[in-house]
Amino acid sequence: MSEPYRVLVPPSVAKEIKKFRIEGRKSVFQAISRLSENPRPPGSVKLKVQDLGEYRLRAGAYRVRYDVDDENREVHILAVKPRDRAYRV
Repeated sequence: MSEPYRVLVPPSVAKEIKKFRIEGRKSVFQAISRLSENPRPPGSVKLKVQDLGEYRLRAGAYRVRYDVDDENREVHILAVKPRDRAYRV
């Protein structure tokens, strides 16, 4: 079995997650924690807008946007937002 990925959540994203309802926080944290074992789980989608290796993953009513750094075995959480606001600029 290979070494798990480190999942890095910036303080600004963690602060945003704390505003979610408890059910939403639970589904988001479960989804994020599973990324350490498999950063490209079934249901994750590679975003084609950018060439940065950015992915999105559904976590209940929320979307998790993240980047995978295979060389350093890290997953960088970029944003977690409600589905209706996830893709607005």
